[in-house]
Amino acid sequence: MEDGDPGEAVGAETHRRATVLRPLVEAYLAGAGSLESGVRDAVWELGVSRATVWRWIRRLAEDGGRTSALAARKRGRRSGTTVISGDVEALIEGHLRRYYLRRERASLARVVKEIGIACRERGLQSPTRRTVQRRLDALDERELMRAREGAKAARQRFGPVPGRKKVGLPLDVVQVDHTLADIILVDSFERKPIGRPWVTLTIDIATRMVTGYYVSLEAPSRLSVALCLTRAVAPKAALLADLGSSAPWPAQGRPRSIHVDNGSDFRSRTFQGACAEWGIDLTYRPLARPHFGGHIERLIGTMMGAVHLLPGTTESSIAAKGSYDAEAKAAMSLSEFDSWFVLEICRYNNSVHSSLGCTPVAKWEALAAEMSSDIPFDMEAFRVSFLPSEKRQVRRDGIHLFDIRYWSDALAGRADQNACA
Repeated sequence: MEDGDPGEAVGAETHRRATVLRPLVEAYLAGAGSLESGVRDAVWELGVSRATVWRWIRRLAEDGGRTSALAARKRGRRSGTTVISGDVEALIEGHLRRYYLRRERASLARVVKEIGIACRERGLQSPTRRTVQRRLDALDERELMRAREGAKAARQRFGPVPGRKKVGLPLDVVQVDHTLADIILVDSFERKPIGRPWVTLTIDIATRMVTGYYVSLEAPSRLSVALCLTRAVAPKAALLADLGSSAPWPAQGRPRSIHVDNGSDFRSRTFQGACAEWGIDLTYRPLARPHFGGHIERLIGTMMGAVHLLPGTTESSIAAKGSYDAEAKAAMSLSEFDSWFVLEICRYNNSVHSSLGCTPVAKWEALAAEMSSDIPFDMEAFRVSFLPSEKRQVRRDGIHLFDIRYWSDALAGRADQNACA
């Protein structure tokens, strides 16, 4: 038995169900009167009965809005197994990419015919058109349009138009990015230089509110992304209380969409699966189009401008640094810099933003009444789902990971299941 990534066990249809039903779940939990109109729309859109829609609504509500709550619960064949062989699956994928994902735009019927010919030549059972259609439906729509109609058509259909796209409410779109801070820190004991820290930041586009951060001496990774997002989603009262600050920082809740660059930490299966599990739309910044990350880039520039006033700053360039000896002047430890950074975020959130005409906090509070209530969820489960993970099989002598063997009596039944598989 293996412990897979979040969202790995659910398919495109399950994601579609969750997307359609989450607004109904939020209204259901908020006690927003009759939902019959929305339920009828869901019945028509999902092609299921009214009773099934209500059952799914309750499942989502009970499981914090997780997509996997709607995964099919069937007897018999294990989840994730397929009827057709791996060889046929490979042929379907290969032929779709070879004949269908191209500018000549061959018909699906032609591709199905080519797959059938290839299967018969290899002595394999040919898949039905419906099977091929399901595999096609699982492909990324943006990639599909780009391959068949060109990049321009894909941008017009899916990509935001710079200067025209308006984000209406808080958490509609949140941008995430990392930067190497322009400062050298010292250790907490001998106060000697130890290097520059990395900072991960999240900003809400509608309000320009900094929603979360994470500071570390380690290079950006899935861990830093997980901890930054967890802090962005969580209430900030306890964090500010520890620092003795009364500054308002109302940002909390799950973002509906996250915009990121193409770094490997954002491309990991764990990150993608966790976003799908919690109903977060994940959008990658197109290559060579830096304006798609303009808000987070400007925020980083503003925050580093404040860092340049601290002892030990490296400035933004060698020319700006001049003869200043950053290592000799370094004075802040990691924990001290972390505390300073939180307070600097609060200063930013409570300062008038030039493009808003008010503070990000004021903008957030003005729009908060229009936000739909979030589905209550387990913060610890949210955090864990984004953390790095490794697949391991439960053997008769336990789980082996990093040359360490772990055993618990609770694993006995699962080890037996694997032995019989």
